[in-house]
Amino acid sequence: MKNRTGVTRKIVSLFAVLIVVGLSIGCSATKSATVVEERYIPVEVEVAGKKTLINTAMLSGKVSSDTDVTVFPKIPGKVESVSVKVGDLVNKGAVLFTLDTSDMRDTYAMAEARYQNSKELWDSANTSLDRTKALASDKLAKARQNLANTKALFEVGAVSKVELDQTELGVKELEANYASQIEQLTVQASDSSLKLNQLQLTQARDALDNAVITAPVDGIVSQVNVAVGNMASNAQPALSLTNPKSIYSSLSVAENLVNRLTKGNAVKVTVSSVSEDSVIGTIDHISPSSDPRTQLYPIKISLENSSGLIKPGMFAKVELKIEEKADVLAIYSEAVILKNDKTIVYVVEGDKAVAKEVVTGLDTGVDIEVLKGLNQGDQVIIKGQTLVDEGHKVKVVVGGETS
Repeated sequence: MKNRTGVTRKIVSLFAVLIVVGLSIGCSATKSATVVEERYIPVEVEVAGKKTLINTAMLSGKVSSDTDVTVFPKIPGKVESVSVKVGDLVNKGAVLFTLDTSDMRDTYAMAEARYQNSKELWDSANTSLDRTKALASDKLAKARQNLANTKALFEVGAVSKVELDQTELGVKELEANYASQIEQLTVQASDSSLKLNQLQLTQARDALDNAVITAPVDGIVSQVNVAVGNMASNAQPALSLTNPKSIYSSLSVAENLVNRLTKGNAVKVTVSSVSEDSVIGTIDHISPSSDPRTQLYPIKISLENSSGLIKPGMFAKVELKIEEKADVLAIYSEAVILKNDKTIVYVVEGDKAVAKEVVTGLDTGVDIEVLKGLNQGDQVIIKGQTLVDEGHKVKVVVGGETS
């Protein structure tokens, strides 16, 4: 019995030892697990480096054509024929449409007849005037010589005073008679009436010429507002021509932008109705003065449109480069935060987040220039920066996985 009791006590003691050892092992395992599961904040970083920063402004404008021409007939009239339709390519001088000329031809014929009659009367009056002047000169010369002879005879008593007076009266009457004839013929020979009839003839001829309406420039017919048989007015546009290969976008900029633009600079232009891809435009003109209605400065941007897909009247988005800095230390704008009235970024040093106060410069909205406070090569936290604080343990991750 004593031996059994001793064995039993030994077994119990052994179990007690095992339990103590087990508890110790369990506690050690729990402590190890606690160490492994120590908390950190996952972050994404960007290495601070040199970049070229470009600040842009996006504005909207309307596309127009340099050769967007509206055609008006010079005279009103009934449309006789239309030679073009929308989409036709025409050259300068090509016939677009014509007006009925039946009434115009009658007017021209009458004007021509009046002019010819006036010309004949003018020619005849001039001939008569020249002849009358020559005849008057000869007759008056003889009459005056006869008067001189009579005076000489009177002085020597060869003729009476009555005869001298009659001779003088005859000369005066002859002078008055020829003066009256010359005055009448001079009026008849005046070209005032002839010029009036000549002007009316010219106007009638121009009306016939203007009945044929031609293209003032090369281009594509964009509108046709006339039809055969309808009346065409010289106060309403009959057709429109455009050249889609010579187009521009017009827009207006505020006073804080106008002096940052330079004529000849390239810009990006996007016409969404054609493509989301941008085309290259060039600043062609910057107005030196603002529009008094809007207080904005108009600018003109010429566009490349070799495909002809961009049409006048479409809307364009224009990206203007207003500021550029090359080879400057820059980081993502999102990395910069305001904390306790200080502009800071967090960088990773070892496995800790360290706050650095910075001075910033140009901000493009994507990248921001850092003038002071960072060094090239610093690992700047760009995601998770709002979750960390000075000294927090962090771990750099990429795409949600541990790097």
